[in-house]
Amino acid sequence: MTFLPLVLYTSVALLLLYVLLNLRTPRSNRRLPPGPTPWPIVGNLPHLGKMPHHALAAMADKYGPLMHLRFGVVDVVVAASASVAAQFLKVHDANFASRPPNSGAKHLAYDYQDLVFAPYGPKWRMLRKICSVHLFSNKALDDFRHVREEEVAVLTRALAGAGGSTVALGQLLNVCTTNALARVMLGRRVFGDGSGGGDRKADEFKEMVVEMMVLAGEFNIGDFIPALDWLDLQGVTKKMKNLHLRFDSFLNEILEDHKNGGDIITSGNVDLLTTLISLKDDADGEGGKLSDIEIKALLLNLFTAGTDTSSSTVEWAMAELIRYPQLMQKALLQKRLFYTVIKGFLHGFGTV
Repeated sequence: MTFLPLVLYTSVALLLLYVLLNLRTPRSNRRLPPGPTPWPIVGNLPHLGKMPHHALAAMADKYGPLMHLRFGVVDVVVAASASVAAQFLKVHDANFASRPPNSGAKHLAYDYQDLVFAPYGPKWRMLRKICSVHLFSNKALDDFRHVREEEVAVLTRALAGAGGSTVALGQLLNVCTTNALARVMLGRRVFGDGSGGGDRKADEFKEMVVEMMVLAGEFNIGDFIPALDWLDLQGVTKKMKNLHLRFDSFLNEILEDHKNGGDIITSGNVDLLTTLISLKDDADGEGGKLSDIEIKALLLNLFTAGTDTSSSTVEWAMAELIRYPQLMQKALLQKRLFYTVIKGFLHGFGTV
């Protein structure tokens, strides 16, 4: 028997076994919102079509702002209005704080060890506290303001030095945001002098981040029909594992360099990684100690969430300003007015 028929027969047998077990298992008496009748095995997945947001909007018109769908064997409750969503995200947020299991969290996010996918509990609260205090607090933003200003200055010098030549703005912006974040997190740049000129590592890192974004949003049939997960029919799991190995190598190098180099301090400010490494030995409250895997998982979150998103936003904004010159002129006038007001304020303040 060749491999393909064996796979097909095994898949059919597993699906039939699942259906039989599902029929024999008594249904829960839970009250569920209304929704379209699911198909056997695949549930409501076919109802989503090629434009799921349009399909969900149409279903919300028919069934109301709170709907029940079944994706494969996974029950899904859809909040299709702001008021209903607020019940989940604000009023009862503690009950829905944990994210559902998925292949991305398992294969990319160190098996749920990061801040994004870790289950709600002491460890997650510890990771959030670390980020809130050392990255997102007003004090942290003020302490590292000079880092952002210096990296933006490097970017503007690189653009000015190009003269009338064509520049890869997206790549330069990515280098700027990544180096600014790296100096806060690691105490040093990760991409050369920050000019971004022909930096192969910078190009590779941006490709990895973009691939991470794509794979994180990729539909994987195994997430919804577990009996098919082992087949990896779309090859998504294989891609995730390969990308994870590349990111893990990148993060291992950073971690080892930091350990060997000792505590790196940027202008008197202790970087985040030094703080994280210190928590390996000293427990911080209810969350306990941090492992190397948890440190790498958190760094992965911050690098992927804080680099390409920021640079892409600026890149698209610049593209829109180029498309609409009148908006560019308006922005320049507002900038000149702002600096005129600030200059006058500072002059008046200095003469008081």
